[in-house]
Formats: sequence, C-alpha cells, structure tokens
Amino acid sequence: MSVFFPHPPPRSELRSGPRFGPFGRRRRRAPPLTPEQTRQLNLCADQTVERLLPALGPALGACVLMLGVWDVLLGHPQGAQLLLLRLSLVAAGALTWFSTRIPWSPTWRCIVLYATHTAALFLCASTYENGLMHGTPALVASMLSIGLVDPRPLRCLLVLAAPLLLYAVLGAVALPAPMWLAGLAACGAALLLAMSLSRVNGCLRRDVWLREQQLLDACRHDSLSGALSRAYVTELAERDLALALRHGRPLAVAMIDIDYFKGVNDRHGHAAGDAVIRALVATCLRSLRGSDYIGRLGGEEFVCVMPETRAGEALACAERIRTSFAALRMNSTSGPMRCTISIGVSVLDKHGAWGELLREADVALYRAKSSGRNRTLLAPSALHGQRA
Repeated sequence: MSVFFPHPPPRSELRSGPRFGPFGRRRRRAPPLTPEQTRQLNLCADQTVERLLPALGPALGACVLMLGVWDVLLGHPQGAQLLLLRLSLVAAGALTWFSTRIPWSPTWRCIVLYATHTAALFLCASTYENGLMHGTPALVASMLSIGLVDPRPLRCLLVLAAPLLLYAVLGAVALPAPMWLAGLAACGAALLLAMSLSRVNGCLRRDVWLREQQLLDACRHDSLSGALSRAYVTELAERDLALALRHGRPLAVAMIDIDYFKGVNDRHGHAAGDAVIRALVATCLRSLRGSDYIGRLGGEEFVCVMPETRAGEALACAERIRTSFAALRMNSTSGPMRCTISIGVSVLDKHGAWGELLREADVALYRAKSSGRNRTLLAPSALHGQRA
C-alpha cells in the first residue's frame, strides 16, 4: 500500500471575501455555506438582534410617547385618550425589549415590537386630517432601520408586513385615493430599499463571520497535519474528562510517537518527515470514531482522546492504528520508506486529571519505546484496573 500526502487532510473550507479584490479584479464567488454554518450564522444574527433590542426598544417607545405628549400640548381634543392608547401599545411592546420567560425568538420579538409601536403611531395619526400621509416619512425611516438591524431580508419582510398592512387599511379609509397610492408607493420603495440594506448587511456580516471562523480554525488546528492544536485538544479533553467524572463514564487516552523520526528527516529530508506526520494523522482519523479526536502535542508526538472507551477497547483501537501505519509504504525523493509508531494508553480513574492521564500515557509510551518500539502498551494503572 503506497500513499503520499502532499497536503494536510482536508477539512471543511471556510473561504470568504468580497467578490472584487484589489484594483477591481473580480474574485471567485465564495462557496455556499453548509447547513451547520448556516445555523451558526443565523444564531449569531439572532444574538446580535437580541443585543440591540434593549437599546432600540426604549428609544422607539420614547419617540412614540413624545409625540403623544406633543398632541396634548397642542390641545388635540382627544390628546389624553390618544396618549393613553400610546402608553398601552408601548407597554405591550415593552415585553420585547428584554429577555423574558416568554418562549419567543428574536424575530418574533422584533415583529411584536415594531407592530405595537407603529400601530400606536398610525392609529393616532389617523385622527388628524391626512395625518397618515404626514406620518409616512417616519414609517419609511423606521423601515430602513430594520434593514440595518437584521441582516436577513426575509426576516425584515416578516417584521414589516404587519405595519404595512395596517398602513394600507387605515390609508384606504382615511386618505384620498391619490394620496393613499402615493403613500403606498413610497412604502413599497422603502421596503425594497430596506431589504437591499438587509442583504448588504448580511453579506458583510457573513464575510466577517467567515473570516472569524478561518482565524478560529487556524488557532484550533495544526497547519501541517490537520490535527487539533495542543491548546484546543487540552480544552476539549478537560471538558470531556469533567463530564466523564461527573457521570461515571470511561475515557481513554493514547499517546503516539513516531519511531526514529529524526532518522527519517536525516535520510529522506524534511518534506518526507512532513508527509509521515500527515500520513499518521490520516491513519488515526480512519481508525477513530466520530466522537474521538487527535491533537498534536509537539514535534512527532500526538495524543488521541477517546471518550466512552474502556482500556480493552482503547488498546484495540491503538493497535489498529499501529498496524495500519506500519503497513504504509510512503514515497520520498530517496525512494520508498516505512515507519512505525509506539503508543502508550492510559484510562481515567475515579480521581484522574488531564495532566495525570497524559503522564501515565507518557510512561506507557516510554516503556514501549525502551522495550523495542513499534508496540502498544497500557499504563500500569490501567493494567491494575483490568486485573481488579
């Protein structure tokens, strides 16, 4: 079996960027997002909307109430009643300003907020002669603000649907036909502009989010092999170890070291050494389960973390990795070559810690190398546990 890995094992690409690069040259269109990336991006957008609601809600409510106070000061015959109506609708919309126990999404909170506050404006404006027409600029401005808040055009359409419908119904009753049609045309143009702003906003946020994911992916993975970085594998392992201790579940760790790796670099060159490292990671990924993961500790040392795995299962998995890697025949500039690995396996006990697990696996690995290399050994504590 002959293999050669010129590049790291492929991971899901996160390419992004504007469609036009420097000097106006057109760039390749970014690939579509995966369903998981779309879900994460929508979650980020919802979190952004949720952060903005506590600021936008009170500001919009204050504007609605200030107009009511202005009606009273101008001596509107129904000023007190209209102010009470405004207070009632703003109070109903105030439920959306902050997170509550009501199980609704940020989109529905925006819909209720916008519907109640614009209803207060329209119902009160309709009491004036042609008041709805004078209120159209306020509606247009608020529609544009929705396009800046939510980066999803269809969500913007859902938020704006109820106020536009209310405006159309009230305008048909209270406004002359030419004025009503002109108002509808202005609202339609504002709706298209709001959705365009939302789309541009969404593209910019998508680009920023993808670049953040690229940076996060680069921090979490080793650029040569595609294995997890030491810091990230430690973070994941400590989390899984805490869960295993809390629920009384097994967990195993396999520490892997390439035998005579310095000799590979000396005889075949560093490019061949890099290919060996990539081949080892690819071999491990083929043998591990979806819940397992591999990280690079440094140099030619790697660690495999196997949650929900007992000593015997971990030993069998490590042996599969060892024998599969030993069977590989890799190409190099100086001819075919074979490499072997030594593996030390440790398992979690009732009071274990990540550092202790690594230390025990390292002890087993040292014993495997000192006793001839190209073998897999269990840590002494794991052997005692099996006998018990």
